[in-house]
Amino acid sequence: MAILQFGLLLGSFLLFLGLGVPVFFSMGLASLVFIVFQGGSVPLNVLASSLVQGIDSFSFLAIPFFFLAGDLMNTGGITRRLLAFSASLVGHVRGGLSHVAIVASMIFSGVSGSAVADASAIGSVMIPAMKADRYPPAYAAAVVASAATMGPIIPPSIAFVVYALLAEVSVGRLFLAGVLPGLLMGGYLMLAAWLIARRRGFPRAPRAPFRTVRAAFAGASLALVMPLIIMGGIVFGVVTPTEAGAVAVVYGLAVGVCVFRDLKPRALFRICTDSMINACTILLMIAAAGTFSWLVANMNLGEMLVRFFTGLTTSRWVMLLIINVFFLVWGLALDIIVGMVVMVPLLVPVASAYGIDPVQFGVIVTLNLLIGELTPPSGVILFISAGIAGARLEAVFREAAPFALALVAVLALVTYVPALTLWLPGVLMGR
Repeated sequence: MAILQFGLLLGSFLLFLGLGVPVFFSMGLASLVFIVFQGGSVPLNVLASSLVQGIDSFSFLAIPFFFLAGDLMNTGGITRRLLAFSASLVGHVRGGLSHVAIVASMIFSGVSGSAVADASAIGSVMIPAMKADRYPPAYAAAVVASAATMGPIIPPSIAFVVYALLAEVSVGRLFLAGVLPGLLMGGYLMLAAWLIARRRGFPRAPRAPFRTVRAAFAGASLALVMPLIIMGGIVFGVVTPTEAGAVAVVYGLAVGVCVFRDLKPRALFRICTDSMINACTILLMIAAAGTFSWLVANMNLGEMLVRFFTGLTTSRWVMLLIINVFFLVWGLALDIIVGMVVMVPLLVPVASAYGIDPVQFGVIVTLNLLIGELTPPSGVILFISAGIAGARLEAVFREAAPFALALVAVLALVTYVPALTLWLPGVLMGR
């Protein structure tokens, strides 16, 4: 019976999504349809109360703060200085601009926490530069989109904040768990870019002298300090994630206005407006997911799923494979935040039943859904990069395939080598 009820709820949600209804309204309407079909067994006021309860947590304030901090750092001249530093480090490697885009995304991930922000900020500068250096537009877009997937893995991460609140785990542990996988992603993407550049004969720049590297590092140093402030404050218990977001906003504002002086007062209103719209979009989805989750919990579907999967296989490794396949497919259709808020509350108990650490599970889920961002129809970062490059979407998708395979290789390592996600949190925050 619970499976049929869940089928009605999820089917209604996907139907509304397919009709082009915004995600927030799709979840709310699906919940309303479900309640109506229950014939009064579920009170209608649940719809209103669970919407409020869905975001009734102080920790959710971290989301708008991190959005605002990333936008302030981007507009305040940080992106340009990070690109100059990245170019001084890896511009001489075959296919140099590809590596510059990847390294810059790795560094910028420590500022923005968002794949969309990475793709927009890095893409707006790197894609025109790569096109001017005669890189194929579709390839330039594919590199930037693939590199942007590091945004929600390398801390700070908006996606990790959402997962932590859904799964009731430590944000600090999740942030630390993303460090090594994020570095692996960057390394594997650079390897894929090098192999492609070698086969196609892409150009490279002369090696930058040490004084150029030193000057570029000095210019980017204030940006490089920001992730250390956020991570250090959270890990050592000085600030909560929400307070860390507020500190990041103040820091970004001070650097942009007082130090670099690229952040003009007249731009602040637009920055605040854009950041709040982006943050509210996510918070509305989380609010709607509160109703969704309440209805699912009322079905006792979580317990049923645990019994189903434990009856299906007793192997933890097989279960991890099933989870990966499911979330890879799930990520093809849904945005990362939507994919999380719908399924994470259901599958965390399943993961726990197999002894899978919820922190490791969070990194696995996030990485799966990010790989889905490189494929239509949900590939937001693919759409952004293709739009900047003026390239056909199918051509960008083909060019992104080798990079997606590199990310799948990282996913396999993260899945079957738990130390990659659990070692650093264990060392710095204890077991």
